[in-house]
Amino acid sequence: MISTDGRAEIERQLFEYAIASDTKDWERLGRLFSHGRYHFASAPGPEAAAEWGRTVVREDSRTQHVLSTLAIEQPDPARDDLLRSRNYLTLFAQDEQGLAHTVSACWFDSTWEVVDGVWRWRTHVITPLFRGDWRLIHKVQQFPTAAQDAPQD
Repeated sequence: MISTDGRAEIERQLFEYAIASDTKDWERLGRLFSHGRYHFASAPGPEAAAEWGRTVVREDSRTQHVLSTLAIEQPDPARDDLLRSRNYLTLFAQDEQGLAHTVSACWFDSTWEVVDGVWRWRTHVITPLFRGDWRLIHKVQQFPTAAQDAPQD
């Protein structure tokens, strides 16, 4: 059975993820992955996660990470120190005129493990459902847009 404390800590860290991303506090984001790997980082650990933010995200971008539909399960009933979560993320960004655009809708699939008595993010996998214009956030178009994904005649 999943403890109330375990669920609350995972919810808190997901909220921290959104706040760190929206405020561009890359060290704060990195600390969440002190025992795991951020999906976009080149390596496990906090420095790789922070480095990704500093090198990829535009300093002038304005975002809102909206996390919802959280499910947490215990994949192995014999292990009280391992949980798996899945949640939905909708990512909005403002353009130069201040209009909000949906940049991404995706699933977050994560595993969590107790390390020194505290729940820690171990794995973080993002599965995009659809994408908008990442140039509103990133210094370069990191992912193909829906138009680029469409079949060409």
